[in-house]
Amino acid sequence: MQIDFAQAVTAEAKTLADNFARAALIKTDCRSRILFVGSETTQMNIAQAGIVFMAAVLGGSPRADALAASGLIEGDLELAQGWKAWVAAMQAECRRAIETGDDPLWPEVPEGVAGLAARF
Repeated sequence: MQIDFAQAVTAEAKTLADNFARAALIKTDCRSRILFVGSETTQMNIAQAGIVFMAAVLGGSPRADALAASGLIEGDLELAQGWKAWVAAMQAECRRAIETGDDPLWPEVPEGVAGLAARF
């Protein structure tokens, strides 16, 4: 009987597989945390509201009218910017944790962002 060493799993291959699985878990956790705050639909709705607001402003509407047309209220644009920065920080932390092998240290959701998401 001969052993087929082509089927053997090397320590290097096992480490690569373990690292790939760990990276997939961290990416899934990151995505889940972001989507817990706001679903993809919620995020698209907020982006669309921003587009409607800007179109109204560029069309010459007063700020109050542009906010009303978009469904936004005063302060929402700043919250949306905070959300975008938080998502970028989440993604950066995801990459850092994967690259270093450390546990992720997820950034806190900025105050007011969850409320914005709940309205959309």
